[in-house]
Amino acid sequence: MRKFVPLLLAALALVSCDRFRAGVYQDEMIMPLEGSVEDSLFFKVSIQYASSGMLIPAMEKMNASIVGTAFDMENTDIGPLEETAAQYRENLIDEYITENSGMIGELPVLSWEDFLTGEFTKKYKGWRNYLVSYYCYRGGAHGYSTYSQIVFDAKTGDTVTESDIFADGYSAPVAELMRERVKADLEADNPDILEFLEMEYIVPNGNFSVSEEGVQWIFQPDDVLPHAFGPLSVTVSWDKLKPFLR
Repeated sequence: MRKFVPLLLAALALVSCDRFRAGVYQDEMIMPLEGSVEDSLFFKVSIQYASSGMLIPAMEKMNASIVGTAFDMENTDIGPLEETAAQYRENLIDEYITENSGMIGELPVLSWEDFLTGEFTKKYKGWRNYLVSYYCYRGGAHGYSTYSQIVFDAKTGDTVTESDIFADGYSAPVAELMRERVKADLEADNPDILEFLEMEYIVPNGNFSVSEEGVQWIFQPDDVLPHAFGPLSVTVSWDKLKPFLR
């Protein structure tokens, strides 16, 4: 029999930011694999979404992008946030039970962790940034984390891509600017990391945000550095990027 300790069902709260308002979908659960063992599934979701301050079609467009990114879905499969999150939780429960219940009485029996957060971050000019952070642990030496950024047109709800910001042919010269900045930052703060850095993979990767400081790209753990070093971020100023902007 499944036992949920405790179970917090979808809670909705409001977070304000000028005229724009964001709701928060939250769901948290600790589910022991069986009553006789301590190993459990630890699950937590907290996803902000657009709730008011925009035209309804714009909010729907924005929220669909949030759901698709947070739950790694194709556009044709995206449904309402609450339904999608609930289905994700049920699939995770089934997967956990299927993969681990047969291990009871043997070693090891595993605890799993699955934490998903999505939040609006800075707004810059006509753009609004969003960050999805995900962590999971399925056994082994360490868990796995990802960080996915979305830039929205704050008025229309459209997702802004690099090609919307940069002119044709931007990738190679902007990559050189990114590498220069990474090298300068690491030489100043932690030069020993440079020997582990795979510099050729530091290129515009679509995982970016915008601010007064410039454009920031994030590279996942293992993308350009060994997992132990975590994610790598690099910010290039607007002044440096100016020749390559639309």
